[in-house]
Amino acid sequence: MIAFLSLSIIILLLFGFPMFIVLLLPTLATLNIFFPFLEAYDIINKIISGVSPFPLVAIPLFIYAADIMMEGEMSERLISFTNKLVGHMPGGLAHTTTLACGLFGAISGSTQAAVAAIGSNMRPTLIKKGYDESFATALIINASDLSQLIPPSIFMIMFGVITGTSIAALFIAGILPGILLGLSFMIYSTWWAKKHKIKLEKRSTWSELFSATKRAAAPIGLVFIIIGGIYGGIFSPSEAAGIAVGYNIIFEVYIYKTLSLKDLFRIARKSAITTALVYILVGAASAFGWLITLAQIPSLVTNFLVGLTTSRLVFLFIMNAVFFVALMVINPLSAMVILTPLFFPLATAYGIDPLHMGALITLNAAIGSATPPFGTDIFTAVAIFDVSYEKVLKGVPPFLIAGIIVLILVTLFPIISTLLPNLAFI
Repeated sequence: MIAFLSLSIIILLLFGFPMFIVLLLPTLATLNIFFPFLEAYDIINKIISGVSPFPLVAIPLFIYAADIMMEGEMSERLISFTNKLVGHMPGGLAHTTTLACGLFGAISGSTQAAVAAIGSNMRPTLIKKGYDESFATALIINASDLSQLIPPSIFMIMFGVITGTSIAALFIAGILPGILLGLSFMIYSTWWAKKHKIKLEKRSTWSELFSATKRAAAPIGLVFIIIGGIYGGIFSPSEAAGIAVGYNIIFEVYIYKTLSLKDLFRIARKSAITTALVYILVGAASAFGWLITLAQIPSLVTNFLVGLTTSRLVFLFIMNAVFFVALMVINPLSAMVILTPLFFPLATAYGIDPLHMGALITLNAAIGSATPPFGTDIFTAVAIFDVSYEKVLKGVPPFLIAGIIVLILVTLFPIISTLLPNLAFI
C-alpha cells in the first residue's frame, strides 16, 4: 500500500498536477483499493473537518489585511521609514528591503503579498542604484519569507491547528528566529554591497527621520498592537486578524483615502480566491493525513527513526533534512500539513518542546519557499517581475546558505525559540 501511494504521488508530481490533486487522487484510490469497507462520505467528512478549526478563521482575515495594505499606501510608508533608518549604511537599500519585508510580515503574515507589495517598489530602485538584478530579486523573495516567522504567521497558525499547540505562544516563538534570519540577510547584503562598491546613500537628518517615522506611525503602530496584544494576552490570534483588517480599513479608506469602499469589495474577492486555494489544500492534506494515520504510517516512521537514533539532536537534524528535501519539490504548506503529523508524536516522545519544533518547521518552510527547484516565492517573483527563472535562481544560493546557518543555530539552541514564549506565558 505504501509503495502504491508513494508511486501515485510521484507520478502526479512529475506530470505537474496541482498539489490538492496530488494529495486527493492517491488518497481516494488507496482507500478504494485497500480500505473498500469505508464509505465515500468518510473522506468528505475529513476534508470538511480539516478546514473547520476555529483558529483557521485568522487566515482569510490576515490575507485580506495584507491585500488592503498592498493596494493602499501603508507599504510605501513602511519602505520610506526603513530607508530613512538604515538607507545610509553599506547595503542600505538592501537593508531597507529586509526590514520593510519584516515589518510588512508583522502586519500581514503573507509571503506572496510581501513579494508583491515590497518587491514591486524596491526592486526597480535596487537595480537603479547598482544592485545586480539577480541579487535584488533573490533578496526580495528571501526577505519576504520573514513573514512566515515574524508574527502573525499563517504557518504558525497551521502548526498550532495540526498539533494543538498554543498559536499565541507559537507567534512569540518565531520572533527571535525571524530576527536572526533577517540579520543574516543583512550581513550578506553588507558584504555584497562593499564587494561591488555600491555607492552609499546620504544619511537622513533627524528631521527627515522624524517625518518618515510620523508618516509610518500607523503601520508601525499596528505591529505593536498585534504583537503586544497577543504577547500580553489581550486578544487571541484570530481576534488580532480581525483587528488588523479593521485597522487597515480605517487608515486606507478614511484617513489616507487611498481606497474606496468599492475597492474593499474588489480586494475581498481577490482575498477570497487566495483563501479558497489555501483551504482546498488544507482539506486535501487533512484527508491525506487521515489516510496515513489509518495505514499506521506514522508508527512505522516513528519505529524506524527510533531504530536509527536515540539522540534528540540527531532526530532534529533528520527532521530538518526531510523537510529540506520535501520543500524542494512541494509547497511549504503541503509539506507542513503532510509531515508534521509524522514527526510530532516522535518529537513528543523525545521530550522536544512543541514551540521549538514549531519554530524549526516554520523556519524550514521559510527557507523552502525560496529553495529551487520549486520554491513558491521563486515562481511568484517570476510572475510579478517578469524575469526568467534562471536569473532569479542565480542569486539564491548565498541566501539559502544564510538560512541554513540560522536553522542550525536554532536547532542547536532551543532557547532561541522558547525564551520569549516562556517569559510571556509563565
